[in-house]
Amino acid sequence: MSDEKAPITKWYKDTSGLLELGDSLETHPTAHNSFITANKDFFVCADAGGTPLIDADKYVLRVEGNAIKQPLELSYDAILKLPSHSLIAFLECAGSQRNLFKEVMGQEAKSGNFFMTPWMLGGVGNAVWTGVSLRTILEMAGLEPDAVDVNAKGLDIHSPEGGVSRPIPIEKALDPDTILAYFMNGEPLLPDHGFPLRLLVPGWIGSNSIKWVGNITVSSKKIWVNRNTKNYVFIGPEWPAAEYAPAIGGTITEQNIKSSLALAWGATLQAGKQMLRGIARSANQITRVEWSDDAGTTWTDAQLLEPELSKSELLKSSARYAWTRFEFEWDAPVGEQSIMTRAYDDVGNIQPMEIPYNEEGYLFNAVYQHPLKVVAS
Repeated sequence: MSDEKAPITKWYKDTSGLLELGDSLETHPTAHNSFITANKDFFVCADAGGTPLIDADKYVLRVEGNAIKQPLELSYDAILKLPSHSLIAFLECAGSQRNLFKEVMGQEAKSGNFFMTPWMLGGVGNAVWTGVSLRTILEMAGLEPDAVDVNAKGLDIHSPEGGVSRPIPIEKALDPDTILAYFMNGEPLLPDHGFPLRLLVPGWIGSNSIKWVGNITVSSKKIWVNRNTKNYVFIGPEWPAAEYAPAIGGTITEQNIKSSLALAWGATLQAGKQMLRGIARSANQITRVEWSDDAGTTWTDAQLLEPELSKSELLKSSARYAWTRFEFEWDAPVGEQSIMTRAYDDVGNIQPMEIPYNEEGYLFNAVYQHPLKVVAS
């Protein structure tokens, strides 16, 4: 199957309840009102032109490169028999909240890039992922001590790149929580989410979590591809291209710190006491979330919520990369209103009040006013 062209369709999953954005599907922000995002509600970034349907019976994972001792081939069944590893992690497109550059800063991301999905608040989800640690596979192939980069490539050979890929450094590849996932929330991956096997690189931008992985290359040199030279890089005066060659801008790897309400943009609420909820996330642990209804003049701490899972479920899965839910009570007055939220994490990151613009609208994480309309009860 790694050498065959799989049948393609736009989406295989039921799209009702999701927001269609060209080739992609956005989670409605109200679905962020739970700790785990249901598979049916989970966003789909399909910037490669559709979903391939891979035949698991014919599937072969190939591992190669000059930084392994011997090439390796594994069937789907063989991978399922390897020691499994589970983690709870949010997955978010680097372009998530891209349209807030326009809505909040009045600077629209430039068009002309086939990756430019006009995301608002729903390019993110939180799931329980189960698979085999990438480290296990690499050790089976015999890692050479000079290994530098690991590049997973998808079987979406119909894509403009002939198979999406984006390398990660060997240190991240060897993190036990970097996995080749085959289950999502306890079920086999849907084709739209990468069946039979997807890379899950927790804490990093979604572009690194390659779907439909068919090939892994381990190299003793830095690997350069479309998605770390021309796309998924910061382009703007803050990132002079000459400093990042052969990339044309600043490299994007880890997710930054951000927070958002589990409400539609411009949602209508009734006046009076309302319990508002949202999600905060970072490549690190969220420790605090504040909210303001007076454009940031005063701030009040929100309540951080415990994961809605049993202790036994949490013990089975690492939750280091999960998002954190929060809530606060608001006495909503009639009229056009707005709420701001601001997150903090355990390494000292604070969600910024202002951020520099980048042309492709990546990693918007500025504190912003979420507009709401409040009507009389």
